Amino acid sequence: MSQPLPHESGPATVLLVEDNPILLQGAGRALRQGGYEVLCAADGQAALALLESQLRPPDLIVSDITMPTMNGLDLLRAVRQNPSWLAIPFVFLTDCDDPEMMRQAYSLGADDYLLRPLDRDRLLLILGSKLKRQAELQAQTRAKQRALDAARDELTLMVAHELRTPLVGIRMATEILAREGNTLDPQQFREILEIIHSGEARMARLVEQAIMFVMLQSGALAESIATQSIPSPVRGAVIGAIARARQFDYRHKDTPIQFDELDPDALVLCDLGALTHALAELLANAIAFATPGSPVQVTQWVSDERVWLTVTDYGPGIPAEELPHVFEPYRQVNRRKYEQQGIGIGLVLAREIIEAHHGTFELCSVTDRGTQVIMGLPLCGECEDEGDVTTALIMSDVAWDNA
Repeated sequence: MSQPLPHESGPATVLLVEDNPILLQGAGRALRQGGYEVLCAADGQAALALLESQLRPPDLIVSDITMPTMNGLDLLRAVRQNPSWLAIPFVFLTDCDDPEMMRQAYSLGADDYLLRPLDRDRLLLILGSKLKRQAELQAQTRAKQRALDAARDELTLMVAHELRTPLVGIRMATEILAREGNTLDPQQFREILEIIHSGEARMARLVEQAIMFVMLQSGALAESIATQSIPSPVRGAVIGAIARARQFDYRHKDTPIQFDELDPDALVLCDLGALTHALAELLANAIAFATPGSPVQVTQWVSDERVWLTVTDYGPGIPAEELPHVFEPYRQVNRRKYEQQGIGIGLVLAREIIEAHHGTFELCSVTDRGTQVIMGLPLCGECEDEGDVTTALIMSDVAWDNA
């Protein structure tokens, strides 16, 4: 016989609703013998009054259908309309074997429809099964809520850090200028201005990411890309992205970026601002992770009616255990070492923007050798030389070994 699952504050509680006093007494006795706490009501209205008076809702409701004042279907309808009671399993135990009544019960959200006579052991087995399933769902919900709470707390800390860090620098620099501006030599003055500029760039990126992410989540960006895209040269997006990436990651301004154009006249139908932002996010990541002295490479070519782009860095690569999670928002790789990573949505933004342009997006990474992103966008217009996709893929062993 299935035993009721205990609640944190005691045994599971069943609300039993039945207008026949003899049946109510017999079913109540059976449930108590099975280990349940039992609340009894003679009709739907009495059941609702009991529900509203309880500090903790019952764990399960067992109700007849045909009752005076308020029948079982109306009771179920009222229960399912109250958010506090929505998840309570609701089981009908009745003499009514009308198929239409059964259909209505299930359409309103009944968890089961049991016909009398029903022996005690089977009733307890069925109710125990309902409660076990309910407990499993609640455990999953609590686990998901804990994960969401942890993610929210982590995001809050990251956003606070990303906002406060540049603000501290800007405040310090402006205080020095206000207090000692007349005594600073030109070199010191330039250093103070660099602090202010760096802080402004860092905050600007965070704001731009947040706006773009909200537009993406709301569907506004995809709609804009679909309705307002125009034929644009890919090289314009790349050149703009290089300049913006330099602003995003001001600490690695000496990292060389090599742009190899095999088809410089290639056009794509795009929202140029969004495409530039996507490429800038990828370039900023590549700059941040590139091994000092090694270049970040951008390659562009045309093949199979697509404009292909790769962004490659020869840095530490992404650990194998992290690869399945790289497109999770707010996820960051080795933040302590590579602190300048924003809030962890750049890669997500880049992929979503490329795919909104009907493009393809693939990330490859080899530990201790580097990371490459390969994108393919639909070609707009004609190109004289379609090239060969295999000649431009620099992720090959030869390319890595020669880097």
